[in-house]
Formats: sequence, structure tokens, C-alpha cells
Amino acid sequence: MKKIFLSKESVSKEEKNINLDERKMIRAQLEKLMALSSRDFAHYQISLDPIKGKIPKDEKVEIIENSILCGKEEAKKLRNQFGDLEVSEIAKNLGIIIEHNAKQSALDFVYFGFFETPNNIFIFDSNIKQAEALLEELNMNDFPVDFKDVVLAHEIFHFIEEENKSLYTNTRKIKLWSLGKIYTHKSKLRCTGEIAAMSFARTLLNLNLNPSILDYIFVAAFDFEKADELFRRIIKSTI
Repeated sequence: MKKIFLSKESVSKEEKNINLDERKMIRAQLEKLMALSSRDFAHYQISLDPIKGKIPKDEKVEIIENSILCGKEEAKKLRNQFGDLEVSEIAKNLGIIIEHNAKQSALDFVYFGFFETPNNIFIFDSNIKQAEALLEELNMNDFPVDFKDVVLAHEIFHFIEEENKSLYTNTRKIKLWSLGKIYTHKSKLRCTGEIAAMSFARTLLNLNLNPSILDYIFVAAFDFEKADELFRRIIKSTI
């Protein structure tokens, strides 16, 4: 999952209780986000793409649908191959090395997990634990998502993406510029991989909501103001 940029103060501060107004606001925003569809979150991912301005409007629906399908199909392949194995066991069977890091990042951003070629996935347990603590404080202990499993599943897709260059997320490109009929320069999209990875995690873990909502929870666990900004960006991208 992508790294989340925060102020140094937000990154370095210890866990703290949120006040009553913030608690009410976070719960209300979470409820609105939980009502969004995978396609709504996909529009948000497109809004984050570095070359979003080059994506023709009439191609966005195709990009969203095929990215979601790509992630879903890859997840189904693994379930057909490995049955009901835990996601961590699936990773091991794929030859992925999982490294758990307990320490909080000392930089200007927070990691929850990331894939590193050729076959390493890093999970940041303390950061995930802080997000889980937020839900406990909100009395949302029955939230239907295991954060570590979602982070791991998301990164497993990026491993598969690295291994299989024929995936839609690797082959779908956008025209950036051309020299008449002589040459056309195209570039991959970042959003296709992120949309597909969330679809993959949702299918692999049989979730009833889009795991993209974790982006908001992870930010809210460290900085309410940043979370509020993120919420508004997500909602704006769906309008």
C-alpha cells in the first residue's frame, strides 16, 4: 500500500486519545466511505495518478472495469490453487519473504506495508496496531477487516504484477506525446495497479467493503486533520 505523507509531528507523536468531536466526525466519515463502491474508490485512485490529465475521459470507465477485473481474476486463481489457506501461507507458497517491522518510521511518511523486488513484502506492525487502536477507541471492534491481511494481500498483488508482465495493469498505457506518425510515446498508469490490488485483496479475503477505506483509517490514526482532507478528496473524486 502506498506510503502516507504526514508532518514530522504526526509521525513522531505517541498514541493519543481523540476528542469527542473528532470521534463523531471520524465515525460519520467512515460510514460515508463504507457506502462507496469499488468504482467510486477507483475514480479516487485515478485522481492520484501522475498522468491523470492525459487520460481521455471516455477511457476511464474501461480502465476502471478492466483494472477491477484484473485483480479479481488473479485472486480467484490463487483461491483455486490454494483453497482456503491463510493469506500469509499463500504468500509463503508463492515464495514471498515477509518481514515484520515493529518500529515507527522516523521520516515524513508512514508505511503500513510495501513490496520490494524480487520477492520481499514488509509489514509495519506498530503502524497497523495504531490504526486498530483507533477503531477500538471508536467502539468499532467488529469492523469486518483484518488490517494485516489486507495490507499483505495488496502487496501480494504487486508481487504478481512484477512476475507477470502480461497483466492488464502492465500493458495498459496512455499516449503522452507523439512526433506525427513517426513515434508515439506512451506510459503505464499507476492507478491501474492500485485499483487492481484493492480488487485483488477484496476478492482474496472475501470482504464486503472496498479495502481502500483503510487509507482513511490509517491517516486518521495519526492525524485527524489530514484524514479530514483525505475524506474530502475521496468524496470530491466521486462526484
